[in-house]
Amino acid sequence: MDRRKFLKDTCGACAAVSIGLILGSSLLESCGSTGLSVLKTSATGNKVSLPLQTFDQGNFKLVRVNNYSFDIAVQKLEDGSFRALVLMCTHAKHPLTKAGSGYFCTLHGSKFSESGKVEKGPASRPLLHLPAEVQDGNLVVTLTTV
Repeated sequence: MDRRKFLKDTCGACAAVSIGLILGSSLLESCGSTGLSVLKTSATGNKVSLPLQTFDQGNFKLVRVNNYSFDIAVQKLEDGSFRALVLMCTHAKHPLTKAGSGYFCTLHGSKFSESGKVEKGPASRPLLHLPAEVQDGNLVVTLTTV
């Protein structure tokens, strides 16, 4: 085997193993999170309404809205308020995956905290927060164009 072929094959194998370790660790990390459930719903106008009882079983819901490009992470905070984040990487507009207590972009490796702050680039802007307010026993999240 000549030197050029050896280097090419070895570098390719190293890259494949590295990518596998990165993706594997984020998938295992996301498997460790308990109670992850996906709530599928539709929007009326640009609003999504979720019954507050939805959060009786846990403080986190992944919301998948029909005809909306990205999932929404909805968290009930300790003070009783809610945070809604669009799970879209601010670097390349790629969908994010829930991983441990934050979110991970499988495209370029950006990581975001559970509050949406960038923990690791290449992303440099935090996740988009959506307005969320309690109205008549429901949490109403206002969608924006992404």
